[in-house]
Amino acid sequence: MAQYDRLSQLEETWFPMASLGSEMRHVFQTQIDRHEDAFLTGGEELDGEINSLQFRLMNKFDLLEELIRKNPYVPLPLSQIELLKKDYGQLLELGQGIEPWMGEDAELTPVMQKEIQRHGRLQHNLLERFTALDERFSACFIEAIQENKAKSLHTTFFLGFLFVLVILCVTVIIEKMAGHLLIKPLTTIKDNIRRFAVFHDVVEPEGVNPSDEVGLLASAFWEMTKDLKATTVSKRYVDNIIRNMSGALVVLGLDDCIQKVNQQATELFGYGEGDLIGQRVTLLFANGEDNPLHNVRGLENWFCRNVEVDCRRQDGHVFKAHFSGSTMDNEIGKVVGIVCVLNDITEMKIAEQKLKRMALYDALTGLANRHLFFDRLDLAIHEAKRSGNKFALLFLDLDNFKPVNDTFGHDIGDLVLKEVAARLQHLVRSGDTVARVGGDEFTIVLTGIHEEQAAARVAEKIIQCIGAPFIFGEVSCPLGVSIGVSLFPDQGEMADLLINKADQAMYSAKNKGRNTYCFYRK
Repeated sequence: MAQYDRLSQLEETWFPMASLGSEMRHVFQTQIDRHEDAFLTGGEELDGEINSLQFRLMNKFDLLEELIRKNPYVPLPLSQIELLKKDYGQLLELGQGIEPWMGEDAELTPVMQKEIQRHGRLQHNLLERFTALDERFSACFIEAIQENKAKSLHTTFFLGFLFVLVILCVTVIIEKMAGHLLIKPLTTIKDNIRRFAVFHDVVEPEGVNPSDEVGLLASAFWEMTKDLKATTVSKRYVDNIIRNMSGALVVLGLDDCIQKVNQQATELFGYGEGDLIGQRVTLLFANGEDNPLHNVRGLENWFCRNVEVDCRRQDGHVFKAHFSGSTMDNEIGKVVGIVCVLNDITEMKIAEQKLKRMALYDALTGLANRHLFFDRLDLAIHEAKRSGNKFALLFLDLDNFKPVNDTFGHDIGDLVLKEVAARLQHLVRSGDTVARVGGDEFTIVLTGIHEEQAAARVAEKIIQCIGAPFIFGEVSCPLGVSIGVSLFPDQGEMADLLINKADQAMYSAKNKGRNTYCFYRK
């Protein structure tokens, strides 16, 4: 009964729990990709798919909550799932709030950018929590399998002891009964022992006489082995479970050689199963000996979870993966190997890069946004204070840009802004920072400026460059630029003070007739 309960728990709790964790992470990852596509392209055709994914994920939440309520074995408080569900609902509400801003024509205000950054951080946080939930459930599933295998082995030893007792009893009976009455039932018992040892169906004794003790013994043994077979987890059953795991499973011996892999491992690394069995595990890591299994020898109860590692496929491609592993004991508690699970996190890394770029760079021009501009300005102040150098802050505002939008439309206006960004980046050095801080407002941090004249020369080049017509097909857009300049530390040593004075100088340039530059003067 205990073995049956363990098997039921494995089938009704751990396997559905691991499946739900993997499905929830996959659905949320797909929702992120679709939402990013909709945000970048403004495509309304993706809304239906996104809503369907949201409904699926909420349904998975309900199934998981029901599973936790019904199964006290789940090592996860219901409150944690409810909090994750609540945070996911908050992400949906926040996503609905930023949907009207999607599309290339959207002009993001600082408030909008702040909401988008908040949405990105929450989305990244939820992805990590869904991934952690999936990996925790997978780890629990593997531990349950290992525990069940160990207990099944104990049951087998007990059965073997029972077999010995049965054989001894049969031997005593054989000495007391005629040979022709014992041969058939003893042969049946022998065949059933052999069949049971290889997990084959046992044969029911035929024509058992109630007064025939040996025949009754054969019948009792058949009943016993039939019941044990029904409650014992076979090797094939465990292999099927391992084959359907979401992660790549690698089982190692104490010599660091690979003893067993599942199908996911062969697909992830591009090797055949025969190519991996017997090989050193360092074959799978990009840095050879520099892997989480280094110096594990001699440790008992070693455990490692979600360590980021560099793995290498057979074709030489290196990718990021999460590594989890633990020692594997035999029935007497001696370490006999290591069980490892690896999950490819390439898509998660790509999503992180997308979110980072959305948070730090202007979506239209690719320049640094306000957030990154303030970071670069603070860094320039810190470096200038340390080295005793100067730098210049230029505040640019395009002249006659509104008529371009009004006359030719926002599509041409966006092309103009992109071209302005490209021209500005071409004029400055690699160590300088060009940022778009408003609709047609740009800032430039010129480091290593030792005198006012150097900043003036750059400003003159910018005016000349922006003054060249912007031509798109048959459309020609003449523009100018008004530039205000403040110097560190002459006009202050605080970021806000330098920006304010550069802005004032820019308005002075506007008042002088535009398409010129002015330094801040008291």
